[in-house]
Amino acid sequence: MTMYLLKLNIALIVLFGFYKLMFSGDTFFSWRRATLIGMYLVAMLVPGLNCSYWINKSVGMVSMANEYAAIVLPAVTITQGSGGAMNWESTAMVIYNMVVCLLLLRFLWQLGSIVRLKTQCKTADINGTKVYLLESNEGPFSFFNWIFINPTKHSRQEIDEIMTHELAHCRQRHSVDILFAELFAIAFWVNPFVWLLKREVRLNLEYLADNNVLANGTDSKEYQYHLLGLAYRKNVATISNNFNVLPLKKRIKMMNKKRTKKIAKAKYALYIPLAAMLLVVSNIETVARDIANVAKAIPMVKASVKQEKMVDLSSGNKATTVQESPKSVQPTKAIESADNKVEALADSKNAEMATQEVGNATEVANGEPTEQKPKKTPKKVYTVVEEMPAFNGNLNQWLAENMKYPSEALKNEEQGRVIVKFIVSKEGEVMEPEVINSVSPSLDKEALRVVSSMPKWKPGKANGKPVAVHYMLPVSFKLNGK
Repeated sequence: MTMYLLKLNIALIVLFGFYKLMFSGDTFFSWRRATLIGMYLVAMLVPGLNCSYWINKSVGMVSMANEYAAIVLPAVTITQGSGGAMNWESTAMVIYNMVVCLLLLRFLWQLGSIVRLKTQCKTADINGTKVYLLESNEGPFSFFNWIFINPTKHSRQEIDEIMTHELAHCRQRHSVDILFAELFAIAFWVNPFVWLLKREVRLNLEYLADNNVLANGTDSKEYQYHLLGLAYRKNVATISNNFNVLPLKKRIKMMNKKRTKKIAKAKYALYIPLAAMLLVVSNIETVARDIANVAKAIPMVKASVKQEKMVDLSSGNKATTVQESPKSVQPTKAIESADNKVEALADSKNAEMATQEVGNATEVANGEPTEQKPKKTPKKVYTVVEEMPAFNGNLNQWLAENMKYPSEALKNEEQGRVIVKFIVSKEGEVMEPEVINSVSPSLDKEALRVVSSMPKWKPGKANGKPVAVHYMLPVSFKLNGK
C-alpha cells in the first residue's frame, strides 16, 4: 500500500507539472476538463497496472530493472532484531488514516449542510427552472440540478447571468468533477499537488460556465463587474459550484484572453507517451522491487571472524575430499600438508574417496574417471515469476555455516555487502554467478565461492511450470566489533 501511494503521488506530480507547463494557458476548457479527470485516472491506474511480463521479454528493460535493484539493495539493512521500520510505517499509516477519516467527516458534513438547506428553502420558478430561494446573504450556487439563489439581492440582468452560469454547471454535470476531486484529495491528502489539482479542476469548471454566459451574448465587461460585486458574498460549502468562486482575477483574465488556435489541440496527444512512460517506469520499479524484496527476506549474515587459514586451491594444487557413502561415516578431520595439498581423513573405512583437480574438468569418483560437463545457459531467463525460486532449507543458516572470512580481507579490515546475481535453472541448479555490487576482490571471490557451492534450489515457476529465473543475493561481511 505504501509503495502504491508513493507511485501514485509521484505520477500525479509529473502529470500536474506537465499540465501547468503545456495546457494551463489555453482556452480549450472542455479538453482541459477531460485532461484533468484523465490525470486522476492515470495516476490511480499506473501503480496498479502490471506489464512486468512484457518488461521481462525486453533485454533493455530487464537490464534497467537489474540496475535499479542493484542501487536499491545496498541501501537495505536487515538484521535479526530489526522491526522498528515496520513499526514506524504502521504508526504513519494509522496517522494517515486518521486524517483521512477527519477529512471525510468534514466532507459529509458539507454534503449534509447542502441537503439540509434544500429541505429548508422555499422553491420558485425562474426562467422556467426550479430554484431554491435563499433568505440569507450567501452567494448563488448550484449542486447537481439544485440551484440556490436569493433573487431579492440581484437585478434582473444579474439573475439572468447567474441562471445561465449555474445552468451550465448543472447541464454539464460539473458537480461530478468536484466530488471526484474532493474525494481524491481526501484519500491522498498528504500530497500538496492533490490540493492544487483540485483547485485547478474547480477553476476550469468556472471557465466553462463563464464561457457559456458570454456565448449567450452577455456583455463581458458588465458580467465581470457583476462578478466583482458578488465577491464579498460568502459561500455555503466548498463542494458546490459557487457563482462568485475565487480567484476572480484569473477568471476575468481568461474571459479577455484571445482564443487559442485549434491546431494547438494537437499538443494534448503528448499525454499518451507521458502516461506510457509512467507505466513503464512504474513496472520497472516493480520488477526491481520484487528482486529487492527477495533479498530483503534474507537476514544479514555476519561472517564469524576466526583466524582460519584459507587454503589456496589455485591451478596446480589438488584437493582431496570425502564423499559420504550409503553406510555411516564418522566425522572427518582435515589437515594441510607441506606441499599445499589438503587431505581429508576419515575414521571409517566405509568412506569413498574422490579427488578433483582444480583447473582441470576431470573428476575421479569410485575409481572411475568422469567428465564434468559445462552447464548450458538457459535460452529464456525470467526476472520475476509467480513463484520465485526458494532455497531448500534455511538459507541464512547455510550461509553462516559455509561462509568464511578471507584472511586478506581480515588483514585489510575489509567489510561490506557483496551482491551476487545468478540464475536458478529450471532444474534448480545455481548457474553463472556474477558480482554486481563489489566490495573488494577477496570478499567478491568468497561471495562467488559461497554461491557457486550452493546445493540445488527449488526452481521458480511461471504458469505452473519450472523456469530459469534471475536471482540476486546480498552476502554481507562484517567484522566483529566494527
